Amino acid sequence: MELVTLKRFEKGFVTAGWFGVIGGLCLLLLLNITLLTNIDLTNNNFYLLMYLTAPLSVIALFSKKSRSLGLWGLSVVLFIMIFTGIIFIIGWIVVPFP
Repeated sequence: MELVTLKRFEKGFVTAGWFGVIGGLCLLLLLNITLLTNIDLTNNNFYLLMYLTAPLSVIALFSKKSRSLGLWGLSVVLFIMIFTGIIFIIGWIVVPFP
């Protein structure tokens, strides 16, 4: 019975997975533009997109067809979070008191 209800929402899971992947790629694009041009583009849209990408990727993990999309989206968000943390720590080591 549960499998039948999951198959009804298969298209929704795939759509959530694609939105997660596209959101993650947009996050990488914003991060690269910020680093290369030294223009601060990490405003509220950056964090809003990050907070939307992660749950959509988790939703995509529930279906077998969209599981790879969910893993891609989650891995991009995890990479961005780890990268931001490491860059913050390295910047804090170089100049501890700005």
